[in-house]
Amino acid sequence: MKVITIAIILIAILLVSCKKDLITGSVTIDTTKQAAGGTFKDTGNEICAEDGKPIIRLFATSWCPHCLWIKPTFMKVASEYAADGKIAAYLWEVDKNDNLLTDEKESSIPKSEQDIFAKFNEKGSVPTFVFGCKYVRVGNAYETERNLAAEESEFRAVIDKLLQESKT
Repeated sequence: MKVITIAIILIAILLVSCKKDLITGSVTIDTTKQAAGGTFKDTGNEICAEDGKPIIRLFATSWCPHCLWIKPTFMKVASEYAADGKIAAYLWEVDKNDNLLTDEKESSIPKSEQDIFAKFNEKGSVPTFVFGCKYVRVGNAYETERNLAAEESEFRAVIDKLLQESKT
């Protein structure tokens, strides 16, 4: 009985550590955080831009605890880069149809934004990060460590990488 219990636990751990690749649909085991690319996946897509600026997006909900944990950090970084005129940014609360980075209350999420969310996260789970349509991540990378500084650092690194790539 003990052996069966241990086997079930090991199988569960293996299944939890497997993630569905957003682009190819293949299943890979993600055992490390890539130092160079961080925890975002490179989609291979061209950088999507608005008025010549890369667009970064967070799709979240008002009730998701993981979203609540990361939203202030995302808002801080996105607002800073947007205020400097470097990026366009959206933080869509999909349950409220609102972009939290604007003062007005939107009544719906534009179809083009819904399409982006669906394209990069077929399951529609949150939080989903889409940076420039080139770098994508579903979920928080450092929440289990309670490390918002690492999240912020990675957001900045990916945005800086997008800015550099968009110049070439």
